[in-house]
Amino acid sequence: MAIYNIFDQVEKQRPRGKMDPKIRTRENSPYIDEHLLAKSGDSSSLFSRVAARFFFFILLLADVAWMVYSFVTFVIKGSIHLMLLMKLKPLARSLTRTGLNLRRSLVCLIALFVALFSPALGIMFSYMYFLMYDREGVDEVVPTSLKEQFDEMFS
Repeated sequence: MAIYNIFDQVEKQRPRGKMDPKIRTRENSPYIDEHLLAKSGDSSSLFSRVAARFFFFILLLADVAWMVYSFVTFVIKGSIHLMLLMKLKPLARSLTRTGLNLRRSLVCLIALFVALFSPALGIMFSYMYFLMYDREGVDEVVPTSLKEQFDEMFS
């Protein structure tokens, strides 16, 4: 997930004339054009946006593979369960678990697709689902880097 500087807008609006003229920095140098400063800041922001979307796309591809696997497993277990006339309880529990994995993969697919266009909104969708409907899924699905944020919300 990209990390954005939340004070970026404040720094852009700060007047340049109030700086100490004895201290020469990149911002108050008479040799650097304001237009060049704005472009150099935008390139790192652009790279950050592109990198975030690229990694969300990679996760989306992995999630599609997980969803296909879960769907095929669900169909196979479901057909075996029907052929055995729904007599085996362990198979019924396994089928329920596979259905839960299929639902989790669908939620992650929607969240990652939205995150391609708006990372914060996509992450918010996954937060909403896992916090409201599937708290056990946090341990199984959510990456360890995001588990700390979920733990803060639970306490």
